[in-house]
Amino acid sequence: MENYISAGVFLFIIISEIFIITCKKINKNAKLISILLIGFVLRLLWLLNVKSVPVSDFEIMYEGAHQLLKVNTSIFHGTGYIARFPHLTIMVLYMALIIKIFPNNNLMIMKLINLILGLVTIYFVYKLAKEIFNSQKLALYGAGIASIFPAFVTYVGVYCTENLAIPFYLASIYLFIMVMKNKLNKNYLILSGAILSVGNLFRMVALIMLVAYTAYIILYDNDKILEKIKTILLYSIPYALVLIIVSASLQFSKITEFPLWNGSEPKITNILKGTNIENDGRWNEEDAKIVDKYNYDYEKIEEASKEIIKERLTTIPPLKLLKFYFTKYFTQWSSGDFSGVYWSKLNLEDEDIIFDLEATNFQFPYVVVVVLIFLGLINRKKYSECVEINLIYIIICGYGLMNLITETQGRYSLIAAWVLIIASLEGIRYIYRKSKKEKHLYVGDN
Repeated sequence: MENYISAGVFLFIIISEIFIITCKKINKNAKLISILLIGFVLRLLWLLNVKSVPVSDFEIMYEGAHQLLKVNTSIFHGTGYIARFPHLTIMVLYMALIIKIFPNNNLMIMKLINLILGLVTIYFVYKLAKEIFNSQKLALYGAGIASIFPAFVTYVGVYCTENLAIPFYLASIYLFIMVMKNKLNKNYLILSGAILSVGNLFRMVALIMLVAYTAYIILYDNDKILEKIKTILLYSIPYALVLIIVSASLQFSKITEFPLWNGSEPKITNILKGTNIENDGRWNEEDAKIVDKYNYDYEKIEEASKEIIKERLTTIPPLKLLKFYFTKYFTQWSSGDFSGVYWSKLNLEDEDIIFDLEATNFQFPYVVVVVLIFLGLINRKKYSECVEINLIYIIICGYGLMNLITETQGRYSLIAAWVLIIASLEGIRYIYRKSKKEKHLYVGDN
């Protein structure tokens, strides 16, 4: 019964959004507000439906925040969990701040902040899509998809870093594209790089974005080589400065022992887990124990990990290895909610969930998005007037490659979820072209 109800609700919302977007009697501002309202209601209902609590890494961060308020920084030093993975430091500080201000209802406050930032994400998807496609209608479709996108809804109740990072990523790329389209002065790239670095402090995988910006300038900017280098430095230097200054300040104040980008456990252990065929590239106890085996000796762990990875990649039959990476890639991107339902419901009792939904209930909207992406890709060669969409494809390839190399986990795709939404609009544009509505989309539709 719950499956039918959820499917009916999603279908009703989709039809409602299409009506709102296509109705000529509703002005564009009212359309956007209506879509934001739908996004707000869906996220609020999910928060009220599931009384999620911090679990796994999120629980460790939450407890670490409590300890920090008691002036206990042991988790940030030596072999403490955050010392091993210092990229989680800023999230712990954020949690500590919320706990300090709201000692009693801090978990609900964090979820409400997630909700607000979720609406900001919808708005930035709208603005970004409008600039890439020069189309008000496609921008509204982008906002509409973002408002009901399963991962964006379900992760509102999860205490993860992506909720805070994504709006910064989007703000940065929006400024970048505005500069590339000569709508803003090049000096705005300084702000773009700084904002991206702030997002990176929460979810430290923004280097993919930085590389994508650089690749885009090299491939599509018509400036001379020297001018391209200057442009690249405009966002790269502030990006690095923000990261270095924040990291150094935390070390100087004795809160952390290691720089934010390099802890007491080598990053290669994450790649090691990602090459474990028996466990489909997921977290596994066998590889996780390597730090204990070598008594947290950084160099020995790194050396041993490299040897194991080399052995696995050179001794496994090529066809088996190819099948492994194909399966790994499919697994990483196949879940419509990116494991949001799993993390929301983990460790909860039945009474903590009013309306119990499974991940499969959220698969349909995601399947539609994937189909639209392929439609756009297949027909991309025919229609190339929106060169900025190539930046989106570069970012998709970057995160796809990163997730292929590292440990597999549904949540790791969340940081790139907005990229999929933008790419899906190419499919919608193709459908409009085929239905001979190109003029309505491209003439006076800005």
